Amino acid sequence: MKRTGDRHWQLVLLVALIVSASQITPSAFAKTYYVDCDSSQAASDGSLAAPLRALDRVNTLKLRGDDQVLFKRGSVCSGSLRMEGSGSDGHPIIVSAYGSGPLPRIEAKNQSESSFRLFNQACWEVSSLDLQGGTEYGVFIGGDAGSLHHFHLRDLRVHDVRGKLKRKESGLVVIRSDGAAVTFDDIELDGILASNTTQWAGIFVSGSREKPATHVRIQNSMVHDVQGDGIVMFNTKDGRIARSAAWHTGMEHAESIGTPNAIWTWQCADCMVEQNEAFLTDSPGVDGGAFDIDYGNSRNTVRNNFAHDTQGYCVSIFGAHSVTAASVVEGNLCLNNGMSPRLAQRQGAILIMTWENGSVDGLDIRDNRIDWQPGGDTAAIQTGDKLDARNVFLANNEIISNGTTFVNPLLTYRGEKNRYLFVDGDTEGANAIAEHRFALLPETHSSVGLASPRKEDEAHRARGWQLIASFPKSMLQSGGDPVLRGMLVNLKSAALQFGQMGLRTTIRSDADMTELSSDWLGGEVGMEFVHVPPLTDTDFSLKIISPLGQIVQEWKGYIGPATLGGALRSACGKPSYGRLTFEAVPATD
Repeated sequence: MKRTGDRHWQLVLLVALIVSASQITPSAFAKTYYVDCDSSQAASDGSLAAPLRALDRVNTLKLRGDDQVLFKRGSVCSGSLRMEGSGSDGHPIIVSAYGSGPLPRIEAKNQSESSFRLFNQACWEVSSLDLQGGTEYGVFIGGDAGSLHHFHLRDLRVHDVRGKLKRKESGLVVIRSDGAAVTFDDIELDGILASNTTQWAGIFVSGSREKPATHVRIQNSMVHDVQGDGIVMFNTKDGRIARSAAWHTGMEHAESIGTPNAIWTWQCADCMVEQNEAFLTDSPGVDGGAFDIDYGNSRNTVRNNFAHDTQGYCVSIFGAHSVTAASVVEGNLCLNNGMSPRLAQRQGAILIMTWENGSVDGLDIRDNRIDWQPGGDTAAIQTGDKLDARNVFLANNEIISNGTTFVNPLLTYRGEKNRYLFVDGDTEGANAIAEHRFALLPETHSSVGLASPRKEDEAHRARGWQLIASFPKSMLQSGGDPVLRGMLVNLKSAALQFGQMGLRTTIRSDADMTELSSDWLGGEVGMEFVHVPPLTDTDFSLKIISPLGQIVQEWKGYIGPATLGGALRSACGKPSYGRLTFEAVPATD
């Protein structure tokens, strides 16, 4: 009996041990590794007192969920990050920074493919790094098997990727599947500052046609000086590009692998592009503009964006090989598009085009403001030859044109409550021609009339004007309030465009903004960061103040790029881009 009782208690103890072990989470064994490549410590075990000093050591670590690899701010590491391991649901691997000072920098060596690479790995959160160099990519995340999910990249500077341009799937931040055997899910890119590459894209995310990437979020990011596309999502379901900006895109001198856009989607279902800004976009070919609902898309929306000073169109909608269905173009501001006479003639401000047995079925263009004054009399809403488009609806748009054709008469559509305004060029009979062409359009409750002069064309100077943003320190908690992060993009863009004309952009807060100002490079674009006594207001606020000290505009909360850009143009005039710096990105043709 005694032996039986012993076995009973042994069994109870074994069950208890199994239950206890099952309740142990990865965090119970998590490790934190510190890295300081500038350290002079003789010891190097990864502790805070004796940090690792070389990326070769970091790349040999066997990482798992809740492990952290932290790089010292102000330090510089030479080489590429190719760390091993995967996290698990709720327990990602963390890569970030510690200490104070500038972002820690990873400098890829001359022949390194990338500065940061993951392949067939999952559950990673990477933040607060400066990643420089690579011949094909800055950041590359790929895979060819399995279900790869939870890649969250935040507050990264990725720049100076240089190599011979060979394909579109290259650039500064590239996340893509290699074939149909892999699925990507839960991708979030937030606060990415990507610039200066001889490769194609700034930010490129793509699944495969058989297995689209799902739940993709790209937001609060800026891309400039790239040979091809700014920000793109291919082969995606449930994707969003928001509160971001792209300029100096499509800088390739001669077309070699395709034609670029600033921000666009392809083979994308249930995707949203909203509250973005695109300007100074170009193309070496016949396509290329600011925003694009490309072929193979369904239920895509381009909403509340600001496209200005572009060589080509504001928004395009394409159909090829299949049906592009249920598209919405809503609430966008299109200004100074079609600066290239060649592209303006072909594209207009909004271009609808089909080819290769493709079609557009369901297109709602509403509540847009289009100021279309290119070098030539061409339609603001343009179509390609042999267009196959059904269920096209134009409503509540305002279209200002210096030409006499507002909508290509080849477009079959239904129009309602649109307002067409003709810029009188003092040409004999031009007003009558415009009115006659308007009368032929299939419109109800719409109107035609003369436009008032552009306010931005009047004699204004930005000198003496101020743009002042204020936020309480509570908005810096947990990595930054979404309103603040989105506004930083708009404020930096405003300072970049109007600062050289004399506009002062100031950010006021009762928070310590040392890292914020350093990480977002405020000084380089003329942004000032000022510490003030405790603020009584709990919300973000923004004011435009005249040289006489008068508040001419004031907002609370997030202000979209179109609203802010339009207000600044009215106050300060059209931006002067003469001193806007181009990165040293030689063409590769």
